[in-house]
Amino acid sequence: MSTTPPSTAPNGRSRVFSESDEIQILKCLIRDTKSIPPPITTVGTSTINRIIKRLDHRFTVSQITDKIRRLRDKHHNHARNRALVRNHHDRRIFKLSKRIWGKKATPRKKNSKSEDQGAIEMGGDGVEKLDKFPYLVAEFSKVLPDNEVWKQKMKRVEEEKLRKMDQEWVMLKVEEAKLVAKKAELIQQQIMEVMGGNGSANGV
Repeated sequence: MSTTPPSTAPNGRSRVFSESDEIQILKCLIRDTKSIPPPITTVGTSTINRIIKRLDHRFTVSQITDKIRRLRDKHHNHARNRALVRNHHDRRIFKLSKRIWGKKATPRKKNSKSEDQGAIEMGGDGVEKLDKFPYLVAEFSKVLPDNEVWKQKMKRVEEEKLRKMDQEWVMLKVEEAKLVAKKAELIQQQIMEVMGGNGSANGV
């Protein structure tokens, strides 16, 4: 596939990525994330590698990752101020980006497979890692042991909300511990009442 050579950006500097490169990057992202509801918060390393191979110009992983972040930021800017969408390329970029980072995109078919283990965090309103919420994650893992989709969805939830949910499980476990202690105390008390001073269950 041929790619339009990099041109000169409005600020006078040479563009590393051409307009055609930007379109190809977005199309590749759409294909690779079609089973995940937008907005997309992570991009797998396998997707990054496919983008590199698809483009005629050989870019590094860091260049592609940075470009994806810039495209995402550009989409958010355009979404907030549509006056920034000035030409045909901007309109095309915005239309494609909306399928990746738009909040009201058409729901997509769910996939039980998770993102690559080497996924690159794209940021947003969610969280990067779930290890801050061990009790919440542990309970979800028990109920949904063979379903990894919940992890991706959980990362999109605000950190404060996840912290509150995790704390609810902490409080529940504290109550469970108190109940176990109370049961032990109760059975000991009742044994003493039943056994009296005989000292054994057989009354000997």
